[in-house]
Amino acid sequence: MNLKYKRRYDNLKRCVKSYLLENAALTDEICRLQGELSSTRSQRLYLIERLMFFEGLEKSNNGRNSLANGKLEPTDSPAGGVKKSKSGVLQKKPNEDKPKSVTIIRKKKSVFPMNLNSVLLHSLGEIISGNLNFHSDTWIFPVGYVATRIYAHPKDPRKKCVFTCKILNNAGIPQFQIIPDNDLDGVFFGESASLCHLELLNTIQRSPNVKVKIPFEVQGEVFFGLSTQKTQSLLMVDPGYHQCTNFKGFVVPTSKSLNNPSISFETLQSFLS
Repeated sequence: MNLKYKRRYDNLKRCVKSYLLENAALTDEICRLQGELSSTRSQRLYLIERLMFFEGLEKSNNGRNSLANGKLEPTDSPAGGVKKSKSGVLQKKPNEDKPKSVTIIRKKKSVFPMNLNSVLLHSLGEIISGNLNFHSDTWIFPVGYVATRIYAHPKDPRKKCVFTCKILNNAGIPQFQIIPDNDLDGVFFGESASLCHLELLNTIQRSPNVKVKIPFEVQGEVFFGLSTQKTQSLLMVDPGYHQCTNFKGFVVPTSKSLNNPSISFETLQSFLS
């Protein structure tokens, strides 16, 4: 009987030792993957900062081979400028000997992503003019709007974080989203940009690293990048812009509001130091 239990004990001992070794190997692998993930996040943040720093992203596409400086190069017709009528008689117009240059007016298309100083615009979206929920008297909320910006991480405000700002259509009601980089569980969303921005600021204020009361100013539309002149000018080109009945005009933010700790990462750090 004792031998039977001794064999069981030896088997359990071997299993425990095997599990310990396997657990140690898995722990090492997890640490390695976490290190690679941290390095990848740092590289992504660096590349986005570089992309937002350099200008000149908006470049028009090269013209076709037949276009030169906005003009269509003349080409010789196989008939040598001689036109044949239906009756078979050759007729030649007096002014057909001189080639004509035709000016082509091409509409310049916006190239995305577009650098708007502190905001990187990825998609302008589309204006839903028939639904009053998607515009107010001072703002227009295009569906499909996507932009990214750098601000303080909600869990550690001393670190930078890339936020993706989106405007979606939720059954006829706009849904605003502020998504921290690589943190899908910490998405801030609501029916207005200011509500999302307020939740983000409250999360930062509750952070253990924040010891003082920060004079935040809720500016959801500014945080989303809807206040930039380039974004507003692009929205004015949209066919649905003039059909927004309640819209009166855009709000132009002041330099003081742009330097508020609720928008500027650098200003926020002055309160944390």
